Amino acid sequence: MPNAQELQHVHTALKKKFSNRKLIFGRGSIGSKIVFVTDHPGPDGAKEGKPLAGNNQKLLNKLLRSAGIDTKKVYITNVIKYHPENKKPTPKEIKSYIPFLKEEIKTVGPKVVVTLGDIALNGIGLRQPLHNIHGRPFNFGSYTLLATFHPEMAAKDPEIHTLLVTDISKIKKIVAESEKESI
Repeated sequence: MPNAQELQHVHTALKKKFSNRKLIFGRGSIGSKIVFVTDHPGPDGAKEGKPLAGNNQKLLNKLLRSAGIDTKKVYITNVIKYHPENKKPTPKEIKSYIPFLKEEIKTVGPKVVVTLGDIALNGIGLRQPLHNIHGRPFNFGSYTLLATFHPEMAAKDPEIHTLLVTDISKIKKIVAESEKESI
């Protein structure tokens, strides 16, 4: 059973390795059936100390509610645990956070992990173009992976918004199917 003490251990290890950064940790329900992984906190997230904040969080919450998913029962985290200001994280930088992300996901113990964007998809270990695989569930061992678009992209592009809505609408069914398989 996942617990807060195990998650705190992951946070402590992150603080030791990245002591020169203002880290922002995942938030939400430990033991959640659904974990969302995004690239890194944006400017709003850095201000509020949240992995996803501002308009991106509002859009995701709206989509979750319309799909019948309780926003209080999900866990949201990032691959990169700090706001990188005006630079794109390097592949080496992304790679340095992956072991912590994997441990964080294992500790939360979800049925489904939803990646939001390319960096999140790469951070989880799938090196495929997002446009080719979004909305298709993949068995990732202890959980099912569903890749989709970042809310920020959806806010800028109506076509991406439609794809994100469709992908998010699949989550509840994927959770239900994964629970049947574990019986």
